Amino acid sequence: MQLGGLAVACIVVLLAACGPSTGGSPAATPTPVPASMESLLPYYGSYAMAGGDTVVIARLGWFFDLGDAAYRTIYAGGSPGRFSIGRRFLEPLPKFADLAFAGDQVTIYQGGTSWSGRRIASPRSDVTIPSAGATLAATITRPLSAGPHPGLVVVHGAEPGQRYFYDVWVGVYVGLGFEVLSYDKRGNGSSTGTYPGEFPTDAALKIYADDAAAALAFLARQPGVDGTHVGFHGGSQGGWTVPLAMARHGGAAFAVLVSAPATTVDQTDAWAAFSGGGTSMPVESNDQMLAEVRGTHSGYDPAPALRVLDVPALWLLGVNDRTVPTTVCVEILTAMHKPNFTIHLLPTGHALLVNATGLLADDDRSPGLAADLVPTLRSWLAGWLVRY
Repeated sequence: MQLGGLAVACIVVLLAACGPSTGGSPAATPTPVPASMESLLPYYGSYAMAGGDTVVIARLGWFFDLGDAAYRTIYAGGSPGRFSIGRRFLEPLPKFADLAFAGDQVTIYQGGTSWSGRRIASPRSDVTIPSAGATLAATITRPLSAGPHPGLVVVHGAEPGQRYFYDVWVGVYVGLGFEVLSYDKRGNGSSTGTYPGEFPTDAALKIYADDAAAALAFLARQPGVDGTHVGFHGGSQGGWTVPLAMARHGGAAFAVLVSAPATTVDQTDAWAAFSGGGTSMPVESNDQMLAEVRGTHSGYDPAPALRVLDVPALWLLGVNDRTVPTTVCVEILTAMHKPNFTIHLLPTGHALLVNATGLLADDDRSPGLAADLVPTLRSWLAGWLVRY
């Protein structure tokens, strides 16, 4: 996920063919199929579980338990409103639990036990935001508590993103008391305009920064939002977009940057190339790889925007990231000697899934997101709100 992706993680599922049984042998158990977005549409959102836990159901097919950080793919069940999850991110079997939805309630069945929760009826409003050469389609999701609330805009990573990519992050931040705006990237979903493409050229990043700034200004003007306490969440490529938006336009009071590069575009690409984008372990030593990254300086450079960033900023970085060179990013950020920067390292890969190698295949086998991800975010945001 680029939490991002919470950037977004892209699922690629290889379904095993199950032929008919022969010779009286037992029939093979069919491999569960990931649930479709259409089947989850009536049920997505956050659920307050008995005992105080919260789970988030995302339209892209994710299950996230804020209590233990379990992050699972949701698989189709035998009837509408029935689903299952496995024990690891992209492994349906052995099955971990069944999910049953009825009205505004979800029941989770695990072995001989079950527990239920009710949907948190967070108000949502679909809005449109004018930006240069485009109209951005967006949704604002609000907490149930009385305002004014701090506000947050979720900024996309490198994908033709739509707002539903970020259901998990919306659920997390609304649960922390924020009004959250998520939007379709220009030229995608219901947003108009021309899509600049995924490659982060200077021109494309400026367009994305302008769109992010337009979304922030729009949110800051909403009734119930404290316009002096609005900020950004940027995942992966959004880590280049957000500081640039803040340097070009101002108005943001904080930033959360997830798996976000402080390195140049070509430095980041050089690091990713050693592992084939996370598909195989590098043959070079870590020292060799870091030396090449440190010696590369071309492509868009976020350093000028980062140097003028004078509001609180939190980086959540995976120590095993095969896409972003975390070690060099930490060196760059630390060398700026900015007391408003906080860096927190997680035992994860790029998608913030617990992963000792950072390889995509090991993301599939991950039990979930880093256990200290949400507590760190909650503590940092609470401290920022008190100080500022």
